[in-house]
Amino acid sequence: MLPTFCGMKALIVDEGGRVAERLHPALEQEGYVVESAHARGEALWLAGESDVDVVVVCSSRPGVHDVPTIAALREEGESAPILVMARRGSSNETVAALDSGADDVVVSPVPFAEVAARLRALTRRPPTLLPDDLTLGDLRLDRAARCAVREDKGEPVTIALSAREFALLELLMRHPGQVISRARIADHVWGAGHEAGSNVVDQVVSHLRAKLDRPFGRRDIVTVRGAGYRMTNGAHPASGMSAAS
Repeated sequence: MLPTFCGMKALIVDEGGRVAERLHPALEQEGYVVESAHARGEALWLAGESDVDVVVVCSSRPGVHDVPTIAALREEGESAPILVMARRGSSNETVAALDSGADDVVVSPVPFAEVAARLRALTRRPPTLLPDDLTLGDLRLDRAARCAVREDKGEPVTIALSAREFALLELLMRHPGQVISRARIADHVWGAGHEAGSNVVDQVVSHLRAKLDRPFGRRDIVTVRGAGYRMTNGAHPASGMSAAS
């Protein structure tokens, strides 16, 4: 079973790339949707393009040398917790990283179990600080519990979602009525560089429909042939729609 934070999005910033090679798959095993950046500009672009729940900045040289990257992320408005993984480093360097906007610093080598625990602690926020739920018609995305809730005959039904299903549904619900291309979906759910031409996007959409639409007689996730998918406002049942399935 995946942890309760399944579906959270992690951004790894690692100019050297060596730490990201090991950390990326390990975080995916923990249930995160992971993207990796190998330059400051790329990190700023990825952070600005999608909602990030936590950022891991990996120092590529001994010490803490990523203060400018941390400061730039904060200056661009990134509010997600930032964990720095440093190779050794002095107390002054740790202080500089924290003062520039980092929330925690760990010094390598460190067991991954500790890294995972620190990330859980950083993302464990009081309910008042959690983002608002998203609602369309009788469908609600509970961002704190990482699940969907749909009304059925006046009763709420909780629907468990995988990490990728949650990320896709969140993207669609944030842009109701807008056509979202397969390429944009692939970048948001799997990370930049994913091959959008594969059928994995269609597979996740199919899984979502099987959970959210068909059991309730709905057709809220609509295929726009040759363009992508869009989310309706949930106002009409499937029987009253002529949109492509």
